[in-house]
Amino acid sequence: MRKAVCGDSISAVFIENAADTAFDGRLHWHENEQVMVILSGCCTIVVDGKEIEAEAGDFIFVPSQARHGVVACGPEGCSYFEIFAPARPDQLPGWVGTPVMHFD
Repeated sequence: MRKAVCGDSISAVFIENAADTAFDGRLHWHENEQVMVILSGCCTIVVDGKEIEAEAGDFIFVPSQARHGVVACGPEGCSYFEIFAPARPDQLPGWVGTPVMHFD
């Protein structure tokens, strides 16, 4: 489940992953800086080759252009906020503009 909000300079997305969520392991990058705030559960995040085990209460910073992605979540699933600056309107439902995410 995803819910997004976007202003002129910053945007945020709430993400909730079920325990059985399958990830393809593909990493992506974008020009935006990103902060992830883990709200519940735990997940494994890769940022520029470094694997991070994140749990509720953790903050993860993703620099601009860093290759990153969530690659696994724990047995209870996980929920987190992703906060972007500058804003990412491409996260809003119905967005039809140019995507900002890049895949290698």
